[in-house]
Amino acid sequence: AVAPDAHQALTMALPFLVVFMLFNGVIVTRATAPFFLRWVFEICPNFYAMQALAVRMAKDAGPMGQMIVDGLGYEDGQQTTGIAVILTLTVVTRAFTCLAMKFLNNLKR
Repeated sequence: AVAPDAHQALTMALPFLVVFMLFNGVIVTRATAPFFLRWVFEICPNFYAMQALAVRMAKDAGPMGQMIVDGLGYEDGQQTTGIAVILTLTVVTRAFTCLAMKFLNNLKR
């Protein structure tokens, strides 16, 4: 709603997508992230998705899988938090979209 076309909207979204991809817990883990950026993990939907997948797959992989999960700092039982984060981000981005459409694009009825 801020961008005049789809190509510019994708370009404007790219920094947010890059941050979420970097902080998925594989590329940058909680242990390796600078202390002032550790809060990003709490709002990153990719982190919760990767954590849920890795923990589930580690159960089938035995001790080696659990060692990898422990090394990445993933925890079991975070699925509800992940769903809450995704739903919250969806609502917030929809609200910002509505506000941007109303105040930035001069939509008329």
